[in-house]
Amino acid sequence: MKLRFIFYLFFYVGFVVQFLAAQRSYPGLNTWYHPQGIAMAGAGYSMLSVESDVKNPALLNERKESLHFSLLLYPAKIEAGIISVSFRSGKRVYSLSLRHLNYGFFDGYDEDGNQTGSYTSGDEWLTVSVGGRKRGNRIAWGGTLGGFFSQLESYQSVLMTLTVGALLYIDEIDAKLGLSIENYGFVFKRYTHAIESLPTTVIGSFAKNLAHLPLEVSVDIGYVLTGSAWFRLGGIFQLPYGIQLRGGMSSDKYYQKTGNSLSVDYFGSSGLGLSYGYRRYSFDISGYYFGIGGWISGIGLSIKL
Repeated sequence: MKLRFIFYLFFYVGFVVQFLAAQRSYPGLNTWYHPQGIAMAGAGYSMLSVESDVKNPALLNERKESLHFSLLLYPAKIEAGIISVSFRSGKRVYSLSLRHLNYGFFDGYDEDGNQTGSYTSGDEWLTVSVGGRKRGNRIAWGGTLGGFFSQLESYQSVLMTLTVGALLYIDEIDAKLGLSIENYGFVFKRYTHAIESLPTTVIGSFAKNLAHLPLEVSVDIGYVLTGSAWFRLGGIFQLPYGIQLRGGMSSDKYYQKTGNSLSVDYFGSSGLGLSYGYRRYSFDISGYYFGIGGWISGIGLSIKL
């Protein structure tokens, strides 16, 4: 096996352990691509966001026609971003999205330790989504079909992904109850002959607008079919002048505890962000703290069409 591939496997495992403890392979499937996601630590499966198409596409029925851009900076110079457009046709809302995850540039070596030049590693994820809700109906539905392409120099992997979801609107208490299955799919081409399982996850979610505060809270519980589970809590606080404050925390903090610093252990796996809307435009800026693993930061722009 070539040294560059060994290095990549080491990097790959490190990325999974530090950032996405709940999954075993294809970290790009569970990576956040928009600052709204990192602000809420991945919470909000029953709350509309730019990445609802791969969380619970039933939420697309709430989306207006819009265009979205973002850039996220992970530790180790890893970059991620999304370009997404949504449009309405009849009673349904459609969304097209392209996500990109760049792991960076590496120096390649052969078996004898000779340099073979630099190479890059990255993932591309193209998705097509649809969501709808009949007028007067309490139930919304949605689905997302995607093509995921991962490459490390000459090593490639190609798979198809599927996410489906449903929402129950409980108008009596101004709440929503959601159920979704994300990252189900098939691997058409693998990096090697080793079999890697997709991080298929079943998520139950609940979101509610509080009666006496301009705050919507979200509770999400996910079970990964490979045998792990997670819990996330988040919220959106409505402020004057078109400003929203987003925050969230994840059970991943228990994997990141060191016992050396109370502040690091307490604030680890937490996110915070601001959104500002002005006429057709909306701006997002957010950060997420890994504790000992560093920060993710991101910016985003949305335009109503």
